[in-house]
Amino acid sequence: MLLTGDMGGTKTKLALFSFENNRLKLINQARYDSKTLSSLEEVVADYLQENNLWQSPEIRAAWFGLAGPISGNICCFTNLNLTVDLASLQKQLAFIPEIGWSNDLVALGYGISLLPEQSLLLLSKQAQVRKDKNDGLESLNRAVLASGTGLGESLIIGREVYPTEGAHTDFAPEEEEDLELWRFLRRQFGHVSYERILSGSGLTNICRFLMSKEGNTDLTPVTLSPEEISGKALARTCPVCISALHTFVRILGAEAGNLALKSFALGGVYLGGGIPPKIKAKLADGTFMAAFTDKGRFSKLLEEIPVYLILEENTPLLGAAYLALRKLGLDDGRIYT
Repeated sequence: MLLTGDMGGTKTKLALFSFENNRLKLINQARYDSKTLSSLEEVVADYLQENNLWQSPEIRAAWFGLAGPISGNICCFTNLNLTVDLASLQKQLAFIPEIGWSNDLVALGYGISLLPEQSLLLLSKQAQVRKDKNDGLESLNRAVLASGTGLGESLIIGREVYPTEGAHTDFAPEEEEDLELWRFLRRQFGHVSYERILSGSGLTNICRFLMSKEGNTDLTPVTLSPEEISGKALARTCPVCISALHTFVRILGAEAGNLALKSFALGGVYLGGGIPPKIKAKLADGTFMAAFTDKGRFSKLLEEIPVYLILEENTPLLGAAYLALRKLGLDDGRIYT
């Protein structure tokens, strides 16, 4: 068996996979509220004990995807008041022969290669799609953008996935209203990054900004969760929420296009995280792709790049399982789910 983890700012998932005949199978998983956790070591121990697997020789390898930059053996979470000492975790799980960890966007990137075709929704209908290695997919760069509690970005170059902290680069206004949004957020945060806009709290920030433009001094939408804002927008019951989601998707498309250009991602751009699947209808209405391709002299190039929405919520866990197998030396290019 393989032990896997996906620890983000809002939720933490732990799961067990079996691996037999080149096939990965999810056999058990649990979800926890990340904000209630005091340490990764504690929740992993609880999970294994609940499944009668503490000190079990059945677990051959473990891999954990963590939502923050990893420096040496330390991960300081970006959107969670928690620091993980990976050496301490490794010591506690010494009964597991192989243990590894990575940024969560790295695990997500590796998980993409294991997804069946029906787990990806093509948003760019005119793009040139290469479906497998024989079409030269692995020779082309790809990029991953995930929006949830925070915003994450990674690059797929060949068969390897590389983390970035590109979500914290400077937000670039595209329209006059964006300049006003930038000023609104600048007054509150100082530095305005893409994550301040393209995340759950970012959607709330946009809503607050739009209410301030209407002269609402109490900024009522701040009491709405991102799920409520997007839900009201999709149901078309709140004009401010509709505008907020439209702005969110437009800027998400623009930043996805930026990432595609910076990485020359001719193999495709993949949208993941908790938010995009929930706003699938809005992502598919043309707003996202119009902003994605609006790159002046390079618009034609962007039109040829496929953009996919990841529908499988366990993709980061699949990637963690794949990396655990690599740790065991079992990556022979024929792993299926």
